Amino acid sequence: MHTTPRTRKNAARVPACQNAGFTMFFAVLVASLALAVGLAIYSLTSRELELSSVAAQSLYAVYAADAGEGCALYWDAHYGSGSSAFATSSTSVVPSSGVSCESQDIAAAAVAAHTWPNSSTATAATTTFSVQFAGQPYCALVTVAKFVDTITAPGNTIPRTVIVSDGFNTCGTSQARVERELKASY
Repeated sequence: MHTTPRTRKNAARVPACQNAGFTMFFAVLVASLALAVGLAIYSLTSRELELSSVAAQSLYAVYAADAGEGCALYWDAHYGSGSSAFATSSTSVVPSSGVSCESQDIAAAAVAAHTWPNSSTATAATTTFSVQFAGQPYCALVTVAKFVDTITAPGNTIPRTVIVSDGFNTCGTSQARVERELKASY
C-alpha cells in the first residue's frame, strides 16, 4: 500500500461547503436574536400604551367625581340665604328647580327622577343627582346624605353631611368604564 505523502499544498485545501453550514447557522442565530429583541420591545411598548390609556381614563373619572362633589358642596352652602339646597329631613322644603351644575338644572332632573330627595326621615334625608358634562363622555353620580348626629355628642344634635361623588370616564355601560369615588364628610 502506497500512500502519497501530504504536502503542505494539499493540506491547506478545505472544501468550501464545510464553512457554508457555520455561516448559515450564525446568520440564523443573529436573525433569531434580533427578532426576539424586537418582539420584547413591541410587547413592552404595547403594555405601556395600554397602561397610559387606563391612567388617562382614570383621571377623567376623578375629574368628574371632583366636579360633582364641588357642585354639591357649593349648593349645600350657597342656596338662598346661606341654607342648603338639599333636604335635611322629611319636613324640609327643597327647591324643585334652579340648582344648576355644568349648565344643567340638577334639581329639576332629580325631581323628575324622584331622587330629590330619594329618602327621608324625621332626622335625615338623602338626595341623589347626576351631572353630565357637555361635550364630554364622562359624568358623575352624587349622593348627599344629611342627618342629625346624636351618637358623637349624646344630648346634643349635631347636623352632619356626607357627600359621595362617583365619577365615570364614560356614562355608557362599556367594559372599559372606570369609576372613581370621592367622599366629603362634615
